[in-house]
Amino acid sequence: MDQVRTARARRLRPYFEVQLRFAQALAERLGEPLTQVALTHTNLHRRFGLGAPEGPARPEWAAYAEGLGAAASLEAQLDWTETVFVRSPEESSGRPAFGCFSYDAPNAEGEVRIHFTNRDADDVSPLAAEKVPRRLADLRAMFADVRERHPQAGFVRGGSWLYNIEAYRRLFPPAYGASRRAPERVHLNGTSSWGQFLDHREAIKPAARDAFLADLPRLDPAAPWTAFPLRALHVRAPIGLFYAFYGLAPAPA
Repeated sequence: MDQVRTARARRLRPYFEVQLRFAQALAERLGEPLTQVALTHTNLHRRFGLGAPEGPARPEWAAYAEGLGAAASLEAQLDWTETVFVRSPEESSGRPAFGCFSYDAPNAEGEVRIHFTNRDADDVSPLAAEKVPRRLADLRAMFADVRERHPQAGFVRGGSWLYNIEAYRRLFPPAYGASRRAPERVHLNGTSSWGQFLDHREAIKPAARDAFLADLPRLDPAAPWTAFPLRALHVRAPIGLFYAFYGLAPAPA
């Protein structure tokens, strides 16, 4: 087995545990199998390099689900999850990356959705004050690409727990951060909520984990996203504000 991947699986084991314990608690309240809730309410499908869980279950997930269902204890479930993670390909969104950022092409409403992934992994957080110039350079390059490839784009939107944090919001036009709101529903099969449990080294955050697990007895099965310490927030603003903020000319008419 790949030693780097094996070491990463071991580092992520507490993260997998948080997700499986949540999935088990939710499955019991919903009266559904753990394997189904793990598919729809954790990001394990993506962590196994399978992308968003859409349509019929992929064979790779079916094999994982079979082993998960057969595991007799949480420890056995975690051992199996680590094994599958080590055997799985790296996650890939298929989107071009601009440092720590990427984006989706405009949707039917002309909205560009932006995403953050830590690709600046060292002993200092990618959102640290000393790295602000680096992140702004990432974003300037990305929005220059948006302007060139998608001049028809009219708005920028995002959805993440990160919008609770000033260190992240300061990277964007003030009106964008000020637009943040808690949506009526949050999908839990990505990192928009789960990412808050890992630090920039991919180590678990004990305080966030402990608070989350302690609150599971009060889990609302109709709105499970409300159990997270930091709610995923939605934001939206005109794209012209971003061009001006990063010192770019407006898109051609």
